[in-house]
Amino acid sequence: MTLSLTINGESVSISNSFVMRSEFKSGLTITPSSASPVLKTLLTVTLESTFPETLHKNDFSVNFTSTTNSSIVKRLNVVSVDDSAKTLQVMFGGAESDIFSIGIRHKTQGLLQTAGLLFNVGATVTSISPKVGSIYGGTILTIIGTNFGTQITDNPV
Repeated sequence: MTLSLTINGESVSISNSFVMRSEFKSGLTITPSSASPVLKTLLTVTLESTFPETLHKNDFSVNFTSTTNSSIVKRLNVVSVDDSAKTLQVMFGGAESDIFSIGIRHKTQGLLQTAGLLFNVGATVTSISPKVGSIYGGTILTIIGTNFGTQITDNPV
């Protein structure tokens, strides 16, 4: 690539070359694939086993972007890496209920391919029992679903 620039009749040419990679490295999976919107959750991202770089946590940045509102972007902290397993552990700190796409950038490999890698933020109620109770209150309800915390105070109703 050659860039020619003319300012006030003076021309300067600069030549640079670069090599385009023929393949992109990928982030393959994220575990778990969903979390509560209010609880911190440790997530594991698995990269291709052929990822060519030694993994260092400071070489990565991970972002979640809302699929319905691209102005909502959450940056996740990379807390550890395992080079032999080619995994990153990142801390999810909560977000609006939504489906988020995942972006992973490496210092030298650039943006990793993560098409189809989605993360679901939200709790789901699958059942409530009993279905009837006193009009005066006092009936204890059991709510069953996904992405509830183990601490009762993490699950306001």
